[in-house]
Amino acid sequence: MAETPLRRLRSCALAIFCGKPEEITIIATELGARERISGTAVDGVDNGHIFHIGKMEFVGGKKLGFYVTSSLRQGLVPFAIATGALISVLRPRFAIHAGVCAGNKKQGVR
Repeated sequence: MAETPLRRLRSCALAIFCGKPEEITIIATELGARERISGTAVDGVDNGHIFHIGKMEFVGGKKLGFYVTSSLRQGLVPFAIATGALISVLRPRFAIHAGVCAGNKKQGVR
């Protein structure tokens, strides 16, 4: 019997949440995450999400499964709501919030 997408994501100990959807591909590529799952295939997850799945191998042969995804909307509150919902459904052991940068165009800060 094939592993369901929900079970596959739950088998990953590390969740990496990006601030913007376009950051997913950059981080996933750098970490060598080659498998991709659409949120439409995962029970309890918003259809707009995309997950890139990979494994990190450490010295001594230990491996850590991870996935990279993002909030569907920018902003602190939408990010907190989206990641909270994903953590509740997918139950990763560790979570990283990556790709956060703040600026103020009016002040000339980008």
